[in-house]
Amino acid sequence: MDPKRRHRDLSRTVRASWTLYLQFCTVFLTVSVVGLGWVLTRPADNQMDPRAQHVVAIVFVIQTLLTAITSGAMALYTSRVARDQEHLENLLSQSHVFALPSVGPAVPTLLAQWADWFNCVAMIAMAGLWAYVGFFW
Repeated sequence: MDPKRRHRDLSRTVRASWTLYLQFCTVFLTVSVVGLGWVLTRPADNQMDPRAQHVVAIVFVIQTLLTAITSGAMALYTSRVARDQEHLENLLSQSHVFALPSVGPAVPTLLAQWADWFNCVAMIAMAGLWAYVGFFW
């Protein structure tokens, strides 16, 4: 395969993956925060059946843990793409005598990893909050 084309395809794929990931996280986090607000701010005369509250909490714990796993997977995926692109850039610069060295990575790996792992930890904390609200509140 042509290294230039592969580099371009990797760039497009990682951007598309990040777009989907951000949309996914936005929807799941919004639904989780709205659900948490609904459970915590109900009037005292409108209490939820404890079994129903447990089920709601379990659903949100599972949802937030899946979001945490997705965040970790995106961190690993982004690192792999960055390594692949760096390798392709090295191949391209070796095959073209006048090619300028890269001024920086095509994929901001450190930023992406920090954001992904931070989101992973935040989602695990949110799952813990849901477990507390669902079973001890």
